[in-house]
Amino acid sequence: MKEREQNFRIGLFVSGGILLLLVILFFLGMSDLFTRKAVLRTSFTESVQGLSVGSPVKYRGVPIGTVTHIAIRVADKLVQVDMEIQRDLFADKGSTRQEFRRFVEKDLQQGLRCRLEYAGITGMKFIDFDYFVPPGSTMPATPVSLQHDTAIYIPSVPSAFKDILSAVGTSLDRIAHIRFEEISDGLEQSLSELSQLLSDPALRSTIARINDAAENLESGSRTIAQVFDEQRIHELADTLQKNLTDINTLTNQILKDSRDARLAESSSAFRDAAASVVDSQQQLANTLDKLNRTLDSLRALTDSLDDDPSSLLRGKQRNTIHFKEKK
Repeated sequence: MKEREQNFRIGLFVSGGILLLLVILFFLGMSDLFTRKAVLRTSFTESVQGLSVGSPVKYRGVPIGTVTHIAIRVADKLVQVDMEIQRDLFADKGSTRQEFRRFVEKDLQQGLRCRLEYAGITGMKFIDFDYFVPPGSTMPATPVSLQHDTAIYIPSVPSAFKDILSAVGTSLDRIAHIRFEEISDGLEQSLSELSQLLSDPALRSTIARINDAAENLESGSRTIAQVFDEQRIHELADTLQKNLTDINTLTNQILKDSRDARLAESSSAFRDAAASVVDSQQQLANTLDKLNRTLDSLRALTDSLDDDPSSLLRGKQRNTIHFKEKK
């Protein structure tokens, strides 16, 4: 009796252990049977080295599934990759297969594509989903073999590394077509011609003359600036303005006297008007004489500056001039 009871306890313990093992296996692997999933499929024109079955699939960096199958399509030499993702991660968009399919097809029109990315520096790759093209871009045609497939086809775009290699290859190809020998020969010839031109005595003489002319012009400008300072220019302008004002006043007075004169009334009025005109003419003559003297002074000063700009600094040498005239 005791032996039967002991065997029963041993059998109960073994049965409990087997049941516990089944439960653990269920939660570790078999629980995926109750997860809502979707099958996605894409194809790549580039090498998928570093991508293998079990590699992660991400949506903007969020893990959503894994790679389940990699094959080569013999018809077009493309690498076909099947992925299995969890629809539950897309909130209410993954409630049914049809709703999830409509969600994916709508986002494809908004630029959703997949691309190979490197997982660090190990060389391993994963598939990343993101909006790599502008909304409304032309949708690539679905391969004929996938048009009636239950899997959802996601077009792919070249990886960033491939774009870099393509750009480097294009640049190297352009560099290879550059004719460096012709450029070097042309540059050497140009430098030789330039050296000959710079060593020409006529060019050096011309440059020296230009430098002398520039120095003379600068010296004359400094002399004129020292002589014709702002105060002197204002004085000349005021004198000229005053003379013009006097001429204008006399002219207006003559016109007024002419309009107001009544020759028919009396001879005394005529004599007074004539005397007034004579006086006005005399004043006008004096004013014009002053203006002429002023203009003569300006002309003499200008001639003196033209002949010898430095004479304004050291003064006019009158004795020397008279001596030469007498001699």
